[in-house]
Amino acid sequence: MRRLSAPVAVLVLLLCAACVSLPTDGKVRVTEESADARPDTGFPYNPRPPQEGETPAEIVRHFLDAMTANPISTAVAREFLTAEERQSWRPDEAMLTYADLTTPLGGSTVEVNLLGGHRLDGRGAWQGALSADDARLRFTMASEDGEWRIAEAPDAMIVPDSWFADRYTQASLFFFDPTGTILVPEPVFVPRGDQLATALVSGLLRGPVARHADVTQTFIPRGLKVDFSIPVPQDGLAEVALTGEAPTFDADTLELLTAQVAWTLRQDPSIERFRITLNGNPVTGTGVRSDVDTSIAEVFDPAVRDSWLAPFALLKGRLVSVNASGAQPLDGPFGVRDYGLRSIGVDLDAERVAGITDDGSTALLGQVESGGEAGTVLQGASNLLKPAWDHNGALWLLDAAPAGAQVRVLVGNRLRTVEVPGVSGERVVDFLVSRDGSRLVAIVAGAGGDRVVVSRLARRGARIRGVGGGSVWNEPGEKLDLRALAWRTPTEVLVARAITRDLTQVTRRSVDGSTALSTGDVASELVRDRVTGLVSAPLSGYPAWAVGTDGQVHLVASREDGFVPSAQLRALAYVG
Repeated sequence: MRRLSAPVAVLVLLLCAACVSLPTDGKVRVTEESADARPDTGFPYNPRPPQEGETPAEIVRHFLDAMTANPISTAVAREFLTAEERQSWRPDEAMLTYADLTTPLGGSTVEVNLLGGHRLDGRGAWQGALSADDARLRFTMASEDGEWRIAEAPDAMIVPDSWFADRYTQASLFFFDPTGTILVPEPVFVPRGDQLATALVSGLLRGPVARHADVTQTFIPRGLKVDFSIPVPQDGLAEVALTGEAPTFDADTLELLTAQVAWTLRQDPSIERFRITLNGNPVTGTGVRSDVDTSIAEVFDPAVRDSWLAPFALLKGRLVSVNASGAQPLDGPFGVRDYGLRSIGVDLDAERVAGITDDGSTALLGQVESGGEAGTVLQGASNLLKPAWDHNGALWLLDAAPAGAQVRVLVGNRLRTVEVPGVSGERVVDFLVSRDGSRLVAIVAGAGGDRVVVSRLARRGARIRGVGGGSVWNEPGEKLDLRALAWRTPTEVLVARAITRDLTQVTRRSVDGSTALSTGDVASELVRDRVTGLVSAPLSGYPAWAVGTDGQVHLVASREDGFVPSAQLRALAYVG
């Protein structure tokens, strides 16, 4: 297990001595008391409360309008509810967004249809488009003190797309993989501004979703909650106040839960350090510094920042390391002999390299350096795609056979077949495995066009299986022609889409299927070439390239200037 630095180890021992824990059950509650603390974006808007003599349809219409208050508040919206419903309504359980809605109609029951609706769960995780039935909202009405009020409303915030886009941003909650050695990001939407840190911690306290039990785990126990909103720090130090019972933990568990909080909070640019209190008491002993730097979890970073950074390629059939100065020869088996390879995949430590032969039938494995011979991992395949590696040192191979794709993984010396929903048995064009080993993303071809799909990878001991599966990108009614994939961040991929024969669009897509992108990123750009491959790493500041059919390399999706490798290089690849 990778360890934190020495100062953090001291903190962990102090935490253990104090028998303090962090929670997994908590949420950002949008209530009369707390709602006005939410961020202020744009012009203030104070919706009007219920008016005397309003019809049931008018009450519902104005209730929906009240949820667009700015600053964010449900104080006025609650006035449209009956006294009983006011106490039980839970707008923090979900968020429904819509492009438009129909006019509310009805009497004792009022119905509204959301057009272009989407759903987010209580953590802020994107759930995708609403079904026709879910988009039809029903409000049960009742007369109270001679006026119509809503007796039963959906437990959700219901807001227009434009309002949501102005006030929420995408971030990640960080849990651990089943081995407890790497953090796994789970994308969520959280409010911008002053409540960002509170929303992040509250979402983290909820823990991972139950269906991902063998995909992710949390070391934060249930039973504690955020006592009050985390104030915006003026000196970079955030005070995280928790309440509840405090179970006893060993030092390893405290180390890991501290890493989860640190790596999640670091997404708030105002926070450099944090301090945790439990029931008003510091979690460390009196007089001992309890500040934790948000950077302490770098050793668990899902992008694996300590991996090899320079890309690799084939030059005249031989493996080389690539930098701005050119290509550096390597003395491993693939560096001293031409094995007739068409693609390569190098592990994160840059120690082993897998190569796929020109006919796509054979996968070979050898050392990057220090001589030796290449061994055969798999032979007799139909069309092996570019191999991938995860942080566990597992080698992933996908045979895009005409009869349907087969996914295999080499763990140690054993090659296993992995059934991946939405991928196995399909016509696959390209695939990726995330460095944290939690996701497999693929381009799947179909009669109606190509689509990008994602499946989670669950681990129990040596057994690996695909679970779930959903679409990251598809366009109903539009026949997409997709060519290649590459990681750009741990939760975003680049996708190459052919527009014409010699024009390609390179687009960024989030793994949750939403269209959100990291702040400042360009959604797409055009490359005047027939792109057949994308080369990128899930790390900011490193160049990404699109490779054309003749080997021409184009710089894409890069905020900063980057070097462009020579067109003589083939099979260009970062580690992973």
